[in-house]
Amino acid sequence: MKKQMMILAGLSMGLIACQKTTATEPVASNDCTAVTYAGTIKPLFDSRCITCHGATSGDGPITNYAQTKALVDNGKLKLTVLTTRSMPQGSTLTAGQLGQVQCWLDAGAPNN
Repeated sequence: MKKQMMILAGLSMGLIACQKTTATEPVASNDCTAVTYAGTIKPLFDSRCITCHGATSGDGPITNYAQTKALVDNGKLKLTVLTTRSMPQGSTLTAGQLGQVQCWLDAGAPNN
């Protein structure tokens, strides 16, 4: 029984170690008047997200406004970028970048 418990404990620790941790960086308070899709969000996503979310991505491409807006409308963008902060994989957005995304979403994710 003791051996089984040690094996179970080892497996549990291994699984915990393999989980992606989410960022705890706060979202910055940005000047939202300067945040636009074309000037802020698209360049940010192109530089940080497009390698995984290109035109043929099964997880949701974000190469243009319509594709990005679809992820906004179904809640996936806010969930993965701001709530769980599981995107982008393998890195994190800065507090300022998170603030920019929050501003854009709070404005209704306009195509501006």
